[in-house]
Amino acid sequence: MKQLLKISVAILMISGLAACNTISGLGQDLQNLGTVIDKNTAKKSDSKTESDNSGVVVTPVK
Repeated sequence: MKQLLKISVAILMISGLAACNTISGLGQDLQNLGTVIDKNTAKKSDSKTESDNSGVVVTPVK
């Protein structure tokens, strides 16, 4: 059973690396993912209104 799990994990890792072709490709894929996440986060923060806040009040310390 453990051997089957090890083989399955190895196959998944190899197929994941093959999709990127190189470490450079993996870096580009991660950058693209980060860009998409940033865009989605910016859209969500732009669409928030005053009523959407979490109710947390931050007071400055003197």
